[in-house]
Amino acid sequence: MIKDIPKNMLNELSRLISTHTGLHFPEKKWNALNKGIKSVINDLDTDIHQFIRCLHSSPPKNIIDSLTARLTIGETYFLRDKNFFQILQDHILRGVIEHPKRKTKKIIFWSAGCASGEEPYSIAILIDQMSPVLKNWDITIIGSDINPVALNKARKGIYSNWSLRGTPEKIIKKYFTPTAGNYFEIAPHIRQMVRFFQLNLMDDNYPASLNFYEAMDIILCRNVLMYFNEQGRNSAIQKLSQLLIENGWLITGPAESGFVNLSEFSSVRFPNALYHRKGPPRKTIENFNPIRISRKVHSTRPTVTVKSGKRFTDRKYVRRITDGVVTRPPKKQKYVMYQEALNDYNRGDYLQSVKKLLTIISKGKNNNNSFLMKTESMILLAKSYANIGELAQAKTWCEKAINTEKLNPEIYYLLSTIFQSSGNIDDSVKSLKQSIYLDPEFIMAHFTLGMLLLQKNAPAESRKSMQNALSLLELQGAEEVLPYSEGMAAGRLIETIKSMKTN
Repeated sequence: MIKDIPKNMLNELSRLISTHTGLHFPEKKWNALNKGIKSVINDLDTDIHQFIRCLHSSPPKNIIDSLTARLTIGETYFLRDKNFFQILQDHILRGVIEHPKRKTKKIIFWSAGCASGEEPYSIAILIDQMSPVLKNWDITIIGSDINPVALNKARKGIYSNWSLRGTPEKIIKKYFTPTAGNYFEIAPHIRQMVRFFQLNLMDDNYPASLNFYEAMDIILCRNVLMYFNEQGRNSAIQKLSQLLIENGWLITGPAESGFVNLSEFSSVRFPNALYHRKGPPRKTIENFNPIRISRKVHSTRPTVTVKSGKRFTDRKYVRRITDGVVTRPPKKQKYVMYQEALNDYNRGDYLQSVKKLLTIISKGKNNNNSFLMKTESMILLAKSYANIGELAQAKTWCEKAINTEKLNPEIYYLLSTIFQSSGNIDDSVKSLKQSIYLDPEFIMAHFTLGMLLLQKNAPAESRKSMQNALSLLELQGAEEVLPYSEGMAAGRLIETIKSMKTN
């Protein structure tokens, strides 16, 4: 194994990699760059000097593929950011259906930077859930990524618990089959809805790379643009805009919305989200009536044609759904009420948050599409009850949330804090261990477990947990805020752990 790469070489490598891949590694990310480059050099059985010389010329595809495989994290999971999928269902797709811009019933999605495929498959699952509304519509879903290893995984459609950590149990049971080694294989009819291609967003000709030449209705490029420098971002956004149909949507990650400043786009604000529509501005979306599906059982199942566009093979398959009609729910939809409850919670008005969340959950019994926000409502309700000292109610709703998403490590972590608040250290430890089992890289779970084991007079076990947390922290940027840390940065927690070890 080679030694750490000198800073002057990391600076040169950062510049060269940005030129060839568009990936931007400023100095604060050099720890990750150092680790990735060392792995690439070992993969290629070369040395650092020869590797740099190769990058100064025109490196072959296998070297670029090895770089992208080692330097792109691709951390994702199914139905990531359920608020987005609720907006996609209730507003964006509703607009496409009711105000189509095409002569035919067709919707084309592109997940640009799809990693191992969870995002485009999540779209396919949502489309399948909406089949009564989308009957006789041609649906095309494309996924692309620069990382060939991730794309191979996407094409296989086999995932671990980690990819399903945000997926409701009823969705897992309907669309996944357990396989050997505690893995899950996605349903064949969902896998057939998505086509995957390798594409570098720094390429000049997206249609040629995708082998697809029709305009897109919805392009998702979430948590990808942040890895490019300003020039790379602007170039990618311009090319994405050119591929969108008029009134088409560009969906970026929450931290990336400010990057989209082309005159072709109008920013549209939703509760807790900002997305971009190609076309002139319209009235800000606040309250609207989402599509609601009222299902009727038929003896035969409808056949839906999924077309993949030019040069793709048309496929027909039988959806496992029933036909239905469109009705209208009450004016204020659930995800808007959820955002209001979240705002109440963030202001410290926990009682008001509880009232709204109980209303949402009680209305969810007869709502066919409530799976998207159901667990989030339960989690927030548990937190609200905990903050007003109603720990029994907090525990009840946390356990109900676990029953809906049994693979979600963050709910077990929340349950551990509730147990800890009630003085039940043993059950808190048990919940933390379950959380770590589901997510071995959950830094705050390791740290909190170490603290509790110290209270239980188990210093050896405590040191092991703290060392696990420290090893994971050293891979983070010093200023990176840790999830569930109440705003603490990685560097500060490193200092805390090291000071404990010396005392």
